Amino acid sequence: MKTAPALLLLALAACSHPVKEGVTMGEDPDQLGPNLTSAIRNGEFLIGPGDQISVDIWRHEDLSRNYEVDPDGRLFCHLIGPLEVQGLSRAGVREKLTRAYDAYLVNPSIAITVTMSLDRKITVLGSVKTPGVYPLSTPRTTVLDMLGRAGGLAEGGDTTGIIIARLVDGEARLASFNLDLLFDPREDNPSMRIPWVHPGDYLYVLRTDSAVFDERMRAINEGLKGLVFAERAILLKPQVIDVF
Repeated sequence: MKTAPALLLLALAACSHPVKEGVTMGEDPDQLGPNLTSAIRNGEFLIGPGDQISVDIWRHEDLSRNYEVDPDGRLFCHLIGPLEVQGLSRAGVREKLTRAYDAYLVNPSIAITVTMSLDRKITVLGSVKTPGVYPLSTPRTTVLDMLGRAGGLAEGGDTTGIIIARLVDGEARLASFNLDLLFDPREDNPSMRIPWVHPGDYLYVLRTDSAVFDERMRAINEGLKGLVFAERAILLKPQVIDVF
């Protein structure tokens, strides 16, 4: 249900096409909430709900198991009970498990494997070659990275009309970005940063005004062709004379 406002705002933005006068790439990347998170800074996702954690304790196969982080960010581990792990790094989880099992085992040697939840994903829509939902393998992923994964802009895609929608504290926020300014060779010292994407973001690429105009002209042309065909069919239809 939380995604509905973002999708609605994207649809409205796509219809009105206001982005060309909007925020440029990197002008204010924090308007969508803090852009540089601790996960991005550390280069790895922190543990969160839905992540799968495989715990392997040397010489204790009976305690070596697979766990899933619950919605409250806890692991319900055998023997030691629930552990709060949300927001920890992989190393932090391993250290916390080692301390907890140390009360029951002699010098426990623990290895963990983390499989991140598929909820860490980005949805790319609009005028790109391969729109779809893409999982994030690293938090250090930028807007440009995601556009590249979606095959780049499709024909008619607007480099000045790229929208990001993000939910921040339950509120959908929008920002628009202009790639032309980022790659403008006339800019000697462009003071622009490429924003990071966050899990759950929506990326939407609008179409250029000329592409929309061409499509409408093609539709009008096809409609006129239909009218001409119908008119010609009526004119060539054999006439029936009523002799009575």
